[in-house]
Amino acid sequence: MTQYSIKILGAQHAANPDYKFGDPETPEMWARTIGMLSNLRDMRPRVVLKPEPTNTNDHLAVMARAMGNKIGYVCKDQRDMVHTMISQSKRGMLAADISEVVVSEHGYLFVTLKCQEAACDSGQEPGFNWGKWQTDIPLLAPMDALHAEEEAEFILEEELLPNLKDVNITELQTYLGIWMEGSRHDMSHEASRQRELYVKLLEESTCDEVRELAGELKHQSASMCCRHRLEERTLEWWPRLVDSDEAANIWGRWCEQTKGQLWSGLQMIDDLLRQLPGNLYQNVGHMEALFSQLYYLCIPRAALTAILSLLVLREKTCRELGIEMKPIVEADYETRLQESGMFSMKDLASSFLRFPTKIALGMFGGVSTLLAWHPEWQKHAPQIEELILSKQKEQQDRQEQKQDKILDSMEKAVERPATMISHVENYQPQIQNQNIDLPTPPFRTHDKKRLDNE
Repeated sequence: MTQYSIKILGAQHAANPDYKFGDPETPEMWARTIGMLSNLRDMRPRVVLKPEPTNTNDHLAVMARAMGNKIGYVCKDQRDMVHTMISQSKRGMLAADISEVVVSEHGYLFVTLKCQEAACDSGQEPGFNWGKWQTDIPLLAPMDALHAEEEAEFILEEELLPNLKDVNITELQTYLGIWMEGSRHDMSHEASRQRELYVKLLEESTCDEVRELAGELKHQSASMCCRHRLEERTLEWWPRLVDSDEAANIWGRWCEQTKGQLWSGLQMIDDLLRQLPGNLYQNVGHMEALFSQLYYLCIPRAALTAILSLLVLREKTCRELGIEMKPIVEADYETRLQESGMFSMKDLASSFLRFPTKIALGMFGGVSTLLAWHPEWQKHAPQIEELILSKQKEQQDRQEQKQDKILDSMEKAVERPATMISHVENYQPQIQNQNIDLPTPPFRTHDKKRLDNE
């Protein structure tokens, strides 16, 4: 089996994820970097190498993770080689051992990588072909919790669970905890299958401490769809997901893809959700029941990501349209599309604001006379009038500011000649005492008139 020494760089960025390129580095940053590298040197945990296609700076980046956290990236000189070995492994990631750690403010480390292949079991829910269910909508980027979950799953299956007789209990407990935290909201087929496998292997161990760990996993499995967990997802996890930066990114891409046509976009989302098994679409207004249904459908993780992306886009679209998150009758889309294409009160208000305020107020009075009977106009007319008046006030304020500046400049211009006069008057008696003729100062015409008046 061939061994490779891989250099891992970027430890200072992994230890300081909030650092922005170009900002000055601080002693606190250096201390965090040195602390992380020192822990890696002392603990020597196993390292997972995994592609990070969502990296905005380099979509070919391969990140290195250990104990549930990112610790750096494979150097670019070895990146292509590592990509090749990852694709050969059929697991999407590789395990490596730390061989050397250089501890400094910009430190790095080397890991030893063994080239080997691993089997991959991708089970699917019978009765529905998830492979043919495809969507071209923008997808949620994998969150760090999912990366940590997959990393822990890989270490558990490849390194720890096959060697339970000689396993380090602390390391086993740590990775089980990381996996459980990451899979807390994971309703995929992979998570369900792994949970059952881990419980079985841990219960078969001869070590009492190892068997005790199986109880925590069994408790998590039993509570995945209990009322407490469902409320946690709907009250805490789901709103946080909808309001996250990842959701904002896919919402922006979705608006570009649909050209801002919200109702037609909503219809596309619902058409995809109606194709799912178990009549899942009918529960989009009841998220507790929906999450429970997703869990029992044993959906592959790739399809689950697409479904969650659809639900996130649907929630944000409903918020934008001001409607409830509930199923919609297909006949309603055409009606809504026609209504959205009509001239709205918002368009009317913006058209008033394009004219000078006096003209806008005159037009507003004429339209009010014509549409006095219309309930929509009665509802929105006060708001439109308020917008016109606020624009008028802004114009008046700007005009007054300009006048104040002109008056200030005029007062300063008047004060300057007065100062010159006072100096000349104080100086003339001294000249007269010496019998010296003083020439007349070259005052400007308007200054002379002002003096004559005085």
